[in-house]
Amino acid sequence: MNFNIDWKKTKANIKMAIKEYIYSCLSVDKDSFSKVDEDYCIPLLNNTENNYMQLDKDKKNKRIEIVNNFRVAFNKLTTEERKLIYWAYLDKEDNYDDRYIANALGFSLGYYYIKKKEALIRFAYALGVEVA
Repeated sequence: MNFNIDWKKTKANIKMAIKEYIYSCLSVDKDSFSKVDEDYCIPLLNNTENNYMQLDKDKKNKRIEIVNNFRVAFNKLTTEERKLIYWAYLDKEDNYDDRYIANALGFSLGYYYIKKKEALIRFAYALGVEVA
């Protein structure tokens, strides 16, 4: 397996996957898409009966698939990696900055950036969006 990836393209793919996830959640998830448990895992969608949703069945099913595939990949990461990605990209309520996240994880800012890149690369592999 080749672990030499194109970081710039891989990072762009991860950000696109996160954006697609967030927008898909807005239409098919009745709960907040950023709802996590104490281990920072995100539950899969089960009941998606939203009366306000104006999507045809195929489009709805495609969005549910996007959401659940994202959550399966996210939940495969370590708790530390999930926290880092959650705080940096998914929690839209608190809008944490890198210094806050580094401090919360007990990292120096420099070490945080190393761990963030590692977490994003592992997440890219879990999502299947890495670019060699």
